[in-house]
Parts: sequence; structure tokens; C-alpha cells
Amino acid sequence: MNALDPIARDGLLYLSAAEVECAIGGEYTVFVEAMEAALRAQAADDVVQPLKPYLRRPERPHPTDRIIAMPAYVGGDVRLSGVKWIGSAHDNQEVRGIPRASAVIVLNDADSAYPVAIMDGSVVSAWRTAAVSALACRHLAPEGRRLAVLGTGLLARTHLSLLCETWGRPDAVDVHDVSPRQAEDFARWAQEEHQLPVAVHGDAATCLRRADVILVVTTAPEPWIPAAWVPRGSLFLNVSLADPMPDVVRTSDKVVVDCYEQVMRPGKLLHTMAQQGTFGPERCHADLSDLVTGARPGREKPDETIFFNPIGQAIGDIACAAAVYRRAVENGAGTRLER
Repeated sequence: MNALDPIARDGLLYLSAAEVECAIGGEYTVFVEAMEAALRAQAADDVVQPLKPYLRRPERPHPTDRIIAMPAYVGGDVRLSGVKWIGSAHDNQEVRGIPRASAVIVLNDADSAYPVAIMDGSVVSAWRTAAVSALACRHLAPEGRRLAVLGTGLLARTHLSLLCETWGRPDAVDVHDVSPRQAEDFARWAQEEHQLPVAVHGDAATCLRRADVILVVTTAPEPWIPAAWVPRGSLFLNVSLADPMPDVVRTSDKVVVDCYEQVMRPGKLLHTMAQQGTFGPERCHADLSDLVTGARPGREKPDETIFFNPIGQAIGDIACAAAVYRRAVENGAGTRLER
């Protein structure tokens, strides 16, 4: 009998955000392990991941104003199907006093296709995103440990917390945000939570000047970071939507993506560059799964400038949600819902 049988027999397992946190029990490295399992399954061609559709309204043109459906099947050690339904509005915090993004994840048994769990997806999304960056750092980061962070919202916090556990504690953290108050709040949190030396900068160029790893997690609608600001030999984690200018990609020694097929979507940086003839598969060093399996090398030289561009894969969300689900089953967490 596997962990799915009790729930398949007794009904759906529902997990609120608090119950997801309870199931995790503060062990956030479980998301790195789950993400790695998903990437190994991907490398073995044991996943199914349709291109995700975006639901947009023409009167709300901001790039973060959308709802995305992210379906996938993940084989290997995961063996679950599911979908993440994630909505976002750039003005949620300012206008409505709620987080920018929200999500629901539904998991289905791989064989019967019956739904076995439904859970709040906001916690999983945030930590899955950080787990991807943690794996990228494992293979691509330089020896130096000075971290620069542009944008100081929730993703900045999950990233810093997970990087402290998996990459190593940064020697110094430089931060910049268009909201000075939010930047100061982040700095206080990082100092109290992780006992890190944090410097808040009034401009982004100064923030990046000595960086070994650059983490960009903003909601900027247009490119604004030039290559001249990116130090030689650094790793640029392009987690958000539109921050780097094309010359950041062109001047990088290596470009790595989480999945080339998924990242080449209309409106995204690399797709736009491909249409202009300045980027293509020959310029892409590797998918992240290639690095995890050793099929391609990661960082090979100390002075390599590396650009990492994840799009966010549904296989990661399903694998991470599966890990949460199985922990919840083992611990008796969550609420049973009748079918």
C-alpha cells in the first residue's frame, strides 16, 4: 500500500497555507530535493508538461496581471499529475492590502487520474522558485559569497533563507528596492533572522557593484539593468520578468535556462532576442536538468559571467506539492473532503 491509498479511499486531502507550512515543519530543503527529483525525471524524458496558457485582460496590461494554468505529470520518484492555477495582480498590495500572487494546486493520482489533494499553492510557489535558484547556485555560483538583491518582497526572503541553507551564508548582502521602507524592512529581517550584514543602497548600480551573485526579484514591467552594472565573473539570477537589458545576455559567457522550450515564449526576453536574431539554441549552454544530471558542466572558470533565466516549470510545482502532500499524509495534517 502506498501513501496515496488512504486518501484515494477516504476522499480529498485539503491543505490550507498554514497546513502546508505545518506539513513542511520548517524543513524547506525538501523543496530543493523535490525540484531535483523533477529535473532528473525531466532529463529521463519521464515528464509531461504542456506549454502553460496565460489568462490576461486587455485593460490590465501589466506583465504580472494574469492567471496561469500550469499542468504537468512528473514520473520518477514523484509519480503524480496536477495543475497549479496561479493568479497575480501588480497592485494587490497597494490597492487591496493582499499579496501580489495567490495559487491553488490540485494533485491527481497518476494511474486513476483521481484528484487526491488540493492545497494552497502560494507557499509551494515561493519555495519552489527559491529551490530552482538554489540548484542554479550549486552549479553556477562563483566562490565569492557577496549577494546583491534587487526587489525585497516575499521571494527575496524565501531565496535568502534557502540560499543560507544550501549555498552557504553570504559574507555580505546588498539590497535595493524602489521602496526604501521595504528595503529597510528586509534588511532588518535578514539581520534578525539570519544574522547577516546587510547594506541598503539608494541605487541599483551601487548595489550590484561588488556582487558575486545577483538575485533579481522585482515586478518591473520594462528592462532597466544594463550589462555595465553586472560584475565580471558573477551569476545573474533572472528570477523576475523584465529587468535585464538584452546586452546582459549578449555579454554573458554562459546562458542557462530551466527549460529552453518553456522559456522561449512570446514576450519573454530570450524569445524577443531570438526574433531579433541575437539569441538562439546555440547560445544556450544548458537546461538546468543537464547540470543536475551532469550531462553538461556548470561553472568552469572563476571569471565566467553566467546568466540564469528560469521561466518557472509546472513539473517543479507538482513535485514540490507532492512532497508536501506525502508529508501531510504521514503526519495526519490537513482536512479530509468528501468526494
